[in-house]
Amino acid sequence: MPTSVASTALVGIEGVPVEVEVDVAPGIPATRIVGLPDAAVGEARERIRSAIRAAGYTWPARRITINLAPADLRKSGGSFDLAIALGILLSSGQIRHRSGGALAAIGELALDGRVRTVPGALPLALPLLSSGHRVLLPAGMGLLPEPLGGEAVRIETLADAAAAVEGRVRDLPETLARVALPTADDAVICELAAIRGQPIAVRAILIAACGRFPILLEGPPGVGKSMLARALHEILPDLSPGEQSEVAAIASAGGHAPRYSLRPPLRAPHHDITVAGLIGGGPRMTPGELTWAHRGLLLLDEIGEFRRDALESLREPLERGCVDLVRAGRSVRFPADAVVAATGNPCGCGELEHPSGACRCLPGARRRGSLSLSAPIRDRFPLRVRLGRPNTPLTALPRGELTTLGARERATSVREALAQQPTHVDGVTVVTRRTIEGLGVRAWSQIERVAAVVAHLEGRDIVGDADVAEAIHLHGDHW
Repeated sequence: MPTSVASTALVGIEGVPVEVEVDVAPGIPATRIVGLPDAAVGEARERIRSAIRAAGYTWPARRITINLAPADLRKSGGSFDLAIALGILLSSGQIRHRSGGALAAIGELALDGRVRTVPGALPLALPLLSSGHRVLLPAGMGLLPEPLGGEAVRIETLADAAAAVEGRVRDLPETLARVALPTADDAVICELAAIRGQPIAVRAILIAACGRFPILLEGPPGVGKSMLARALHEILPDLSPGEQSEVAAIASAGGHAPRYSLRPPLRAPHHDITVAGLIGGGPRMTPGELTWAHRGLLLLDEIGEFRRDALESLREPLERGCVDLVRAGRSVRFPADAVVAATGNPCGCGELEHPSGACRCLPGARRRGSLSLSAPIRDRFPLRVRLGRPNTPLTALPRGELTTLGARERATSVREALAQQPTHVDGVTVVTRRTIEGLGVRAWSQIERVAAVVAHLEGRDIVGDADVAEAIHLHGDHW
């Protein structure tokens, strides 16, 4: 009789349920896999044939039909190997399902019967566990978060998987250990108090951390733009348990071991990155750097050197917090809720605004500066800060009063306050709005949100004139 084993296919960074149906029937010996498989899935029969023999079972000399449902979903990779092998053993009567509960399996088989982990094992397993399945997983896939409705079982070989299905007692399988809660990490790489001579920029990155605002830092070389951007990552609040699971699932989809950390991710790609590398895409519709930085910081250092098409592709993601890609009828949504911090020199040499007129850039070199960014891209940055060289030697300037850990605590408390109690805009700010000429809808919306964060930093839930004035000042050169 036909049998079925549940599994999942990776679409973007999410697991989509797939039913692996196997029918072993009399007829001329042959094996066919249907259900829109790719080459890797089609080659599974050779891996499975050898693994079944290595596990001590017999490859049925019959007509074997394997259907991966739904038929209109493209299947790729080797994650279906274990489910197909168990389906063949069950359908041919070599093993029986006595362990109880709905059965599911994820894993690639080696020729000697070992079960290997696959890219995206965590997001592949989560939908099955949430629906209450008993899921057989590779021993090397790592840890799983709590709470989960189903049961996860560690499997090292196909023989272990068969024993688990039949309910026989063996050294393996064993219940897969749950992930331990990460501990707080107070290690600071870039101390905020060590940055001297840039009080406005320090205030700006604190506001960016509180409100998750994109920020653009512009100025000549050596004024501390990159240091400030990395300090911004240090003061971002710790991740919540739900955010930790999101970040771990994204890492697993990229082929990395799931790592649960309290600290948000930091991504700093080289300026030669392509559109697909930045927002995702390619033949397999893989996520890009913006998704890898989800819930963390994406640092675009020397933004003027980035490719124009790559920067323009950030327009919608910066507005919506996600990336929607459509390729040949396939639609994939990647999460992209990251704080974007960009740094840039005003021109190729960085001395365009030097009082002595030291810039000798040709027009082409000036077009590589941050000031040459298109207006739509600049509009996506609510905070645009122009940094200058201090007139006083840095050694004569005092250290900052706000430390990295202190700024992190303030950012955490402001975010909690904004989530619990909305900030009200009083009539005074309406008068202020009428006095500003040439201010667009997006710009005013950004100013309102920045002003709300400024008010909460000062311990108020009512936005006043001073808060709006600071937000307008940090909005930069829009007018």
